[in-house]
Amino acid sequence: MKNFVVEIKSQTASFRNPDFQNFHKSLDLPPPTTIIGLAGAALGLPPLQAQEFFEESEFRIGVFGRFEGKCNDTWKYDKRHSNRGLRYDPELDGSVIQKEYLIQNTFLIAFSAGDQEKLEKLYSAFESPIYALTMGNSDSLAFVKSINSDVHVSKNDQLQHCMVEGDIVDEVMRLAPKNMEFSIYQSSSEPITYDLPIRFDYESDYGKRTVSSISTFSIISEKMKLNFEVEGLAYHDIFIPLFRL
Repeated sequence: MKNFVVEIKSQTASFRNPDFQNFHKSLDLPPPTTIIGLAGAALGLPPLQAQEFFEESEFRIGVFGRFEGKCNDTWKYDKRHSNRGLRYDPELDGSVIQKEYLIQNTFLIAFSAGDQEKLEKLYSAFESPIYALTMGNSDSLAFVKSINSDVHVSKNDQLQHCMVEGDIVDEVMRLAPKNMEFSIYQSSSEPITYDLPIRFDYESDYGKRTVSSISTFSIISEKMKLNFEVEGLAYHDIFIPLFRL
């Protein structure tokens, strides 16, 4: 086994767009760090060790997803409590924010690696997760509907409902003088390109974290035809592009 795909369902999901502060707008797909955290929960690893699990092997991951709608929810945070409620600071205040949620979600998470032992360990973890799986928030519980290793690496120039590494529109336009056979979109209200964290520095296993590495990704919703092919996994009639962490 060199690849497998996990089908995950959840009623709600929220993946914070780092470009928004007061309003926690959600990305349409789980970013790389959320996928690492999801795998870590299945393996029973704290965040730092989950990140190291992927760093020690040449894993490639991918994600395809759909949802039925979006909604906003109001959250109130009590900043006077910190360190999981062990310390109380009356000088700090609370805050109220709006969070955007995706509703009735299906995500296909793809994993590919040359390290057979680690891939099989991860496969087994999703069969019987040690910790509860969540999609971006502790209250957005998820469950594994299926796991399939009958998938193969292929290439495709048509993408939809997926995440791909790099600025896809910029790359298509760069190659346009040589190949004009493409169909892409660029929405002014919903950008498709984001600079997302892929790695954190941790003070300890569960300690404070700071972003240490960022990469550019494109989140594609409606179908695009590119003027070049990308590599990914073919899962039934769905193509899931792969990217390295």
